[in-house]
Amino acid sequence: MILVNAEINQEGLTIGQLVSNNAQGAALGAQQWVETMGDTGNYVELVGAPSDNNAATRSNGYMTVLSQYPDLVQVGSEVANWDRTQGYDKMQALMQANPDIQGVISGNDEMALGAIAALQEAGKLEGVIVGGFDGSPDAVEAVKAGTMAYTVLQPVAVFSAEAIKQVDAYLTNGSTGVDSEKQLFDCLLITKDNVDKYTGPFTLSE
Repeated sequence: MILVNAEINQEGLTIGQLVSNNAQGAALGAQQWVETMGDTGNYVELVGAPSDNNAATRSNGYMTVLSQYPDLVQVGSEVANWDRTQGYDKMQALMQANPDIQGVISGNDEMALGAIAALQEAGKLEGVIVGGFDGSPDAVEAVKAGTMAYTVLQPVAVFSAEAIKQVDAYLTNGSTGVDSEKQLFDCLLITKDNVDKYTGPFTLSE
């Protein structure tokens, strides 16, 4: 068995675990978010499902960067379970509790897109910086439209192709040819400056 874009804590049960480097991707996204937002203002965070290790990894990665900016104040954080509808609902609640929000940092694109819909409906999207994570086609369209500042691309196409090579090697030679079972692939940033290089689902051309 080989795992693609999923990981388990125990090693030795699979011939390979090929996953996005979520900590690196979160730091990359948070740095871009600060660059776009500036180093002062109120923001909220939308967090993925607590049962998924990636939710904590991404949130912690964001905090590693954002904690360096004392004038960036997190006024709210909500679990929206990777879901667009929950992102919309939680963003509405966050806006009611905190009318003065300048930024939203989200654990994935779906929650970010829900937040954008809520902000648009309230007439508050202009001037609010929203960042996502995944590099989904809908998020890329939002980056093109200027409603999402950026998304962090998980290089799924890259490690899916690599997984096929490793399975083939394992079936042919009895080994994947790779030393480590758990293999991390660095994420990439998609912004308005390079969004035109997004050539297919989860694929960014050089």
